[in-house]
Amino acid sequence: MSHLARTCLLYSSLLLMLLSPGSMKAQDVFPSNDGEQMRYTAYIEMPKAYLSGVCILLHEGDVVKGCLFNEFGLTALDFTYCLQKQKVKLHSVVPQLDKWYIRHMLKKDLLQLMQRLQQGDTQYRNERHQITYQLTPIHETTE
Repeated sequence: MSHLARTCLLYSSLLLMLLSPGSMKAQDVFPSNDGEQMRYTAYIEMPKAYLSGVCILLHEGDVVKGCLFNEFGLTALDFTYCLQKQKVKLHSVVPQLDKWYIRHMLKKDLLQLMQRLQQGDTQYRNERHQITYQLTPIHETTE
């Protein structure tokens, strides 16, 4: 193998490692300290529709408060995740999603997503209902 081929292989391997979701640490994608706030671009894809926007998580004591805003700044979801009890409570949901069966599914799915975020994974897929939840951390730069 030539020097150029080895160099290209090395750089492409490093690039893949850096870009893969598994390379992120849990503290990089989940607010672990009290008072810490994390921002994400959020994308929820369903078979016939999608919801995208910004999700903000704020760690306060043993609770993580979450809010998902759509592109127009309207609150789509407002919830809390209790770290000790491993439970999600929905506080408000947009009227289109405010049905008991949808709320029930959202609670279960958000719980799975929050648990995965704690492990460093930013995606959850509900195979039964074909719904994908994706949160991508927004890293702010300071100049």
